[in-house]
Amino acid sequence: MKHEQKRILIVGGVAGGASCAARLRRLCEQCEIVLFDKGPHVSFANCGLPYFVGNVITDEAKLIVATPELFNQRFNIDVHVEHEVIQINREAKSIVVKNLQDGSIKIEQYDALVLSTGSKAIRPPLTGIDLPGIFVLRDIPDSHKLRNAAQNAKRAVIIGAGFIGLEMAENLVKLGITTTIIEMTHQVMPPLDAEMAVFAERHLRENGVELILGKAVESLSRQQDGLSVHYSGGGTLQTDLVLLAIGVQPESSLAKEAGLQLGSRGGIQVNATLQTNDPFIWAVGDVIEVTDSVTQQALSVPLAGPANRQGRIAAGAIAESFGDCKKVILNSGACRERRSARSSI
Repeated sequence: MKHEQKRILIVGGVAGGASCAARLRRLCEQCEIVLFDKGPHVSFANCGLPYFVGNVITDEAKLIVATPELFNQRFNIDVHVEHEVIQINREAKSIVVKNLQDGSIKIEQYDALVLSTGSKAIRPPLTGIDLPGIFVLRDIPDSHKLRNAAQNAKRAVIIGAGFIGLEMAENLVKLGITTTIIEMTHQVMPPLDAEMAVFAERHLRENGVELILGKAVESLSRQQDGLSVHYSGGGTLQTDLVLLAIGVQPESSLAKEAGLQLGSRGGIQVNATLQTNDPFIWAVGDVIEVTDSVTQQALSVPLAGPANRQGRIAAGAIAESFGDCKKVILNSGACRERRSARSSI
C-alpha cells in the first residue's frame, strides 16, 4: 500500500535543526524534508568562532560541518539559506518565507513544523550601544566583522565574562591586543561556584587580561581616537573595539506571533518530546525552555550538545506521529532515546 508523503519543514539549520533533519531522514525515508535558515550557512561550529577571529582556525571551511549541497546529496534534504520565515499560519499549517536575496515571498505547507530559531545576543538599551566598533559574535558573518576590526586594534573591551567573553579574551591577547573584561558580578564565569571561578580569574590575570569585576557598563561614546566605555563608579576606558558578550536570549518572536506558549524566560514551552502547545509544531535548541533536573526550575541552555540531542528526540516523535514510520523507529531504538528533554542538561 502506498503511503501519503508527509512534509516536514524546519526553521533554523545550526545544531538542533540540522540534527533533527538528518535524524528524520534516517527514520522516515519517504518524507519530504525542507530546511530554511536566514543566514548564509547551516550546520556550522559556532563554538569555533572565537578561534577563527584569533587565527587559531585559519580556514573558514573548517567551521562548516555540512553544506546545503551535502544535505541534498547525502540525505535528500532540501536546504534554503538566506530564506527567512516571517510568519506561521497554524490553522492553514503553512509558513510564509521571504527570500532575502531577491525579496520574493512564498507560502510553504507542512504536516509537521520544527522551530530551531536559536538565540540572539543581548543588547542592553545603553546610550551608544549601536555605535560603530561595537560587535557581537553569534555567526560566521559576525566573526568576519570582528576579525577585520581586530587587525587594526590595539585595545579591546569585552563586556561580560561568560564562555564567549573568556574565549575571545584568550584570542585577542594572542593577537597582541590589550584586553579588558568588564563583568557586572564579582567573578568571572558567573555560573560557576566562586571557589572554582577564582582559578580562571587567576589564569586570566597571569596572561595579561585586565579584569574589572562588580561594575556595570552604563554608556558608550565615540571619541576622536576610538570608543569610550563608561562604567559604574565613574570609571572610563578608552578602546578601539567593544565586544558585547553579556549573554543571549531566545529568538522566539516568530513563535510568540503565532500564539505558541512561551515561558517566563521568553523561551518556547515544550513537553518531553519537544512538542509545543500546537500538536503539529515542535521546537528545539536555544529557543526553548527546559526544566533543570535538580532544581525543577525553567531555564534556557544555549549549548550545542543539548540542542543536538533535542533535535534527535523531536525527530523520533515526529516520525512516530506519522504512524508509517513507527516500525522503523522501534527497530532503530529511537524510542529508547525519547527520555525527557527537560532533563537533558
